[in-house]
Amino acid sequence: MSFDETRLDKLIRHRFGKSIPQSIIEKAIRNRDILVNGQKGKASDKVSDDVKIFVHPKIREIFINFNDEKQIDYKDYIDQFKKMIIYEDDELIIIDKPSGLPVQLGSKLKLAVDGMARAYNPDARLAHRIDKETSGITVLTKNIASARAMLYLFQNKKIEKNYVAIVNGKLPSDEFIIDAPLLKIHDKVVVDYLSGKPSTTKFKVLVKDEMSGISLILATPITGRTHQIRVHLSSIDCPILGDTKYGNKKYDFLCLHARYISFRKPNGKKISITTKLPEYFFMKGNID
Repeated sequence: MSFDETRLDKLIRHRFGKSIPQSIIEKAIRNRDILVNGQKGKASDKVSDDVKIFVHPKIREIFINFNDEKQIDYKDYIDQFKKMIIYEDDELIIIDKPSGLPVQLGSKLKLAVDGMARAYNPDARLAHRIDKETSGITVLTKNIASARAMLYLFQNKKIEKNYVAIVNGKLPSDEFIIDAPLLKIHDKVVVDYLSGKPSTTKFKVLVKDEMSGISLILATPITGRTHQIRVHLSSIDCPILGDTKYGNKKYDFLCLHARYISFRKPNGKKISITTKLPEYFFMKGNID
């Protein structure tokens, strides 16, 4: 078989298996675990017989595992996905994602939003990502044009969004801003004033319990870095309740919820959505 003018992602599937999710391939390419002639590429790049494709050994193992394990039949989860939908039109699907459900498949086979969405609509694709443990608003698109439009809105800060979190610790004031550059090192993010990327989050206290040190706060990210809200709060010794990665107060759930989003579509229609907080935000010992 000749691979002249064949997409890079198609070549990877031919070599390692048709069952490998597109999200896994694209993430490996973004992380430079797949290189074309030693350079970072894109899934859509056309490759030929004379190029050298490097695939990191850890990624090779992940690819192989996808063919060794039983595949999930996402058609069985369409009804579950429908229950998460809070807005839908000809271009967009917006869901209220529960905590614990990843938006994309990881290194092991498991249930994820992107697989559920494609079973519901084959053209559905994620417009952005939120952490597995974070609950709340997640946007998907139904076609290439809407995907490009949402990417433009996110990149040009034309989307208003905020999160609600429960934190443990003494906050600096009822309203404050954390402007601390962030650097990703492997699977964690740290504040790094020398090498980090500019990162800014605004915070406002909604409810405060002086006795317990627990507060319900509103977080508005100005930039969109990985784990930004979680790391910024941890950096002032006020970690989010249930954040075992950046905090020390254990809880069954990460109390961080993507509550609100507002933006204007290219046709001028304004979309504004506010979701309810999960029930575990109001369990005994949290916010009454």
